[in-house]
Amino acid sequence: MTDKEFVQRVKEQNKKLYLSALSVVKNTADAEDAVASAVAYAWEKLADLRDEDRFDGWLLKITYTEAKKIKKRSRAYSDITELADAFAYEPQTNDLEFFDVLSNSGLDQTSKRILTMKFMYGYTLSEIAEQTRIPLSTVKTKYYRSLDKLASKLGLS
Repeated sequence: MTDKEFVQRVKEQNKKLYLSALSVVKNTADAEDAVASAVAYAWEKLADLRDEDRFDGWLLKITYTEAKKIKKRSRAYSDITELADAFAYEPQTNDLEFFDVLSNSGLDQTSKRILTMKFMYGYTLSEIAEQTRIPLSTVKTKYYRSLDKLASKLGLS
């Protein structure tokens, strides 16, 4: 992957990475720090990436890892309105609501990552398994259990 391709791919994923980090740290400033740290780390380790087709999942995993590191000293956001104020673009209400629900879901990070890749990136479960190198059966199990847990939490089941 060339430098130019790296920059382009990061620009394309920036908002999703930010929202993913925000679902972990629950603070706009910390989410920005997590994404910045993740991009810097990815840049340093780009030569270690064996398959460019896995770049999105790889970068998302790095972002979650950096967000978890920052969460230890996190400052939680007060409400969803604060999230909207943090965006330089008109946020999709669905995106904000999705990450608000996800951040308060009580799901483990792997389950959050699977749901993010499915609903925000549009990957199939097979593609998620391939990107994350998690067995397809595990991805399916986590996916369906996560949906059931969210449905129960939201009173939909």
